[in-house]
Amino acid sequence: MMPAPPSLAATMPTPSVPLDPPPQPPGKPGNDECCHSGCTFCVLEMYQEDLAAYEDALRAWQHRQEAAAAASAKGSKPARKKA
Repeated sequence: MMPAPPSLAATMPTPSVPLDPPPQPPGKPGNDECCHSGCTFCVLEMYQEDLAAYEDALRAWQHRQEAAAAASAKGSKPARKKA
C-alpha cells in the first residue's frame, strides 16, 4: 500500500498577505490587431494605458507586501543574544 501524498497546504508556502493576489499584466495585442488607420480607440494605445495602470498597481502591491513582511517581522520575538 502506498502512503498518502502530502496535502497541498503542507507543501505550498503561505503568502505574506492572504487575499491580496498580485495584479495581472494586460494581454499584449497581436501584431495584426492594429489597423494603423489612427482609430480613436487604438488597441496599441489602450494597451499602453493598461500597462501603465498595471505597473502602478504592481508597485502598490509590492509596497503592501513589504509592509506586511516588516509588520510580521516586528511581531516575531527577537533572537536572544548569547552571553
